[in-house]
Amino acid sequence: MTGAAAPYGPQTAAIRHYLVRLAGLSRSDRSQVVAAYASHQQSAAFQRAEDELAVVMERSGREDARAALSGPLLQLVKRAPVTADSDRDVESTDALHDVDPVAEPALAALLALLVRDLLPDAAFRALTAPMALVLPFDER
Repeated sequence: MTGAAAPYGPQTAAIRHYLVRLAGLSRSDRSQVVAAYASHQQSAAFQRAEDELAVVMERSGREDARAALSGPLLQLVKRAPVTADSDRDVESTDALHDVDPVAEPALAALLALLVRDLLPDAAFRALTAPMALVLPFDER
């Protein structure tokens, strides 16, 4: 595949499939992931995995693929605009309030998937564990 056909590098097909599945998550699935991520991200295993991911990402040469993930992910996690009829009482101008909290665990999982072929399995599992509760990853 060429760059345009493979915007996420060698993991393009897996990432596209995962983004489609992510789009279909229910509100309760998202809540389950966010709750799991809140405690999981404090673990030593997750912290080590984040460090490994940073090194692998830097060495992989997949910075363009990482950047290409931001647009689709943002579209999937951006909350609907606040209107007078909405459940929220106050319109927020803070961009962070406009993003579903599932964004952070989803990003961790997508970045791990982006370099899955280069990342140790233990690090991959640690980075993807909260999302894998509702969106299991296919075996290699």
